Amino acid sequence: MDCRILRQIMIKADGNLVCDDSNGYFINLGQVSLASGWSITQVLTGGVYAHVRRSFQEGRVPWPSICESCDIFSANGIARDTLDTRMRIMVEPTLSCRLACPTCKRGLEANRRQGSWDLDPVIFRALLESCAKSGITVEEIHYIGWGEPLLHRDFAELTRIARHCAPRAVQEVTTTGNVDFHDGLRDADLDRVVISCDGVRQNSYAKFRRNGELATVFRFMGDATSAFASRPFVEWKYIVFEHNDSDEELIEAQAIADVNGIDSLLFILTNSKQRSMRYQVDTINAFPIRSERASVIPAAAIMKTQWTGRMIAGQSSLGAGCNAMLYLDRCTITETRMVVLEGWALAADMHYLDSLEVIVGNEVRWHGRTVHRRLDVVAHHPTAKGPDCGFVIRFRIDEVAPTMSFLFAAKTATASESFRAEVAFNLAREPVPA
Repeated sequence: MDCRILRQIMIKADGNLVCDDSNGYFINLGQVSLASGWSITQVLTGGVYAHVRRSFQEGRVPWPSICESCDIFSANGIARDTLDTRMRIMVEPTLSCRLACPTCKRGLEANRRQGSWDLDPVIFRALLESCAKSGITVEEIHYIGWGEPLLHRDFAELTRIARHCAPRAVQEVTTTGNVDFHDGLRDADLDRVVISCDGVRQNSYAKFRRNGELATVFRFMGDATSAFASRPFVEWKYIVFEHNDSDEELIEAQAIADVNGIDSLLFILTNSKQRSMRYQVDTINAFPIRSERASVIPAAAIMKTQWTGRMIAGQSSLGAGCNAMLYLDRCTITETRMVVLEGWALAADMHYLDSLEVIVGNEVRWHGRTVHRRLDVVAHHPTAKGPDCGFVIRFRIDEVAPTMSFLFAAKTATASESFRAEVAFNLAREPVPA
């Protein structure tokens, strides 16, 4: 079994460290302290985390009745514990929010929150400085939580602190875009901005984003692609519900993304009560993608690992070729028969690839770019032209075989390279270690 609790931590605005899933948001894993001698390693090696690790080793969940319903817990996954050397940090800058989304549990937290609703920059700095002193690399800092991050009284200052303490970390914010693009945000030091906007018509949009104004969101989108002092990667996240899943709306969203220069439009298929009945995992291949900026994936709750694969070295040709290099770190198949391939690729001259394709049989099942940050690759290949050479590829298959073959076509402006990966899966109850 596996959970990202062993790879990332979540800090709430009051300084408490918690599980970041909504079911475990009330479980306290520790607290950031300004007391002399406090260290993050005291938390990560303390009793609570010892309980988590021991539970996984013994094949049981740490918190019965909570973990089983968690969106990110995989009963069939293999635990990957990286907290002693590297981690991802989720940050709740503030609990304040102007919206009233029907499934949000913010109200419950607001009623019981006794500490601050805004994260003290001093507390945030103490956490990051302790990570650095403990030799823990912070790979990503994601500002999200149950409030609207951009309502923090000095959000830009948080990003400047993070850049100073963890200069190589990817800084990402997820926002509803229901805020004015003010000078403080313009000066924020961000690598990625994710805008949650579920619709292109006010009446359908407001059914979930209650109190939200679509005109404000679209204005924010335009500013996000043009008004930042340093242009971040901008992604539009569109949760597909039954009230916003018409082909007309989905195609119109792609046209709006193209006009506004959005880098990525990500449609999310959900298993919620309001989910789309037209487009689910088994019909994902029929989704009307019209723009190269657009893609569709299932939500984390329906992407739990069923089987983990292992590479068959003698039957695979991954590695360095004449025109490109490609490595596959992890291959899993979810309970909903989605293949997930994780790895990295670069052209032979260490520049980014123009595109990458995955071919199964005679069919192209995925096409896109390498856009995920891989600091580990840059550490081993200093001449790489930047760290965003990683990929996470997802596509659905009808039948799962014990051995599966994937053909990768890595393309640059002047040449191409083919790689083949043979992956073996144990279709029994226990997955094969990667």
